[in-house]
Amino acid sequence: MGEVRGELSIEMRRFNSLEAARPFLYKFLGTFIAYELVIAGLLFFLFSLQASLLAILLVVFLGSFGAFFIYQNSPLLRVPLAVNLNHPFMGDLELGTAMVMVQFSDGTWGDVGEGRVRLTVDELIGGSLLIRDDDTYGVIGHFSSLHETHPTLKRYVMLINQAIALRDAVNGDEDLIESAREREQLESGLLERSWLEGQDSIEIEPEGLFQKLRRE
Repeated sequence: MGEVRGELSIEMRRFNSLEAARPFLYKFLGTFIAYELVIAGLLFFLFSLQASLLAILLVVFLGSFGAFFIYQNSPLLRVPLAVNLNHPFMGDLELGTAMVMVQFSDGTWGDVGEGRVRLTVDELIGGSLLIRDDDTYGVIGHFSSLHETHPTLKRYVMLINQAIALRDAVNGDEDLIESAREREQLESGLLERSWLEGQDSIEIEPEGLFQKLRRE
């Protein structure tokens, strides 16, 4: 595979700690709080009726299980992506080389390397492999135990490819930027269709960043 794998380096920041990921956190918190308020209302109602201990424990269980279920169904809280301080996801553009790293199924992190990525089936151990989206189809690493067609993985890869395109823009790799823009038009869209269906709020605007970088 060729990439150095290990812990996330100190200059890298996980995507979910960035300002760009706040809408996903707010949506999760809103859903979680609304659900727990319903559970709290049920408990108050049961206590007022002096309901049995079994009924109260059942509602408490539903509250705990529901919270776990909401978290498990919020995959954008656990995006396996990290960028350094020079990456546009950090906000203000900085001088220096932008970097993008991804987390693999074994928990290790690695530099994603040059060019866009895609998923394919791991015929040996199952799950999905992250590979180069070019003529070589070089294997980067085992990405997930989920199948390549899983909606969560598709969202992850779209976001990783967006991060790669913006990284290349900062680093001056114009050919990679143009290639990414052409592919965005041929495919279903980088974020607005597959990833943002059901996601009403998002602050990431790659087209504006591309144009800004070209003017500078």
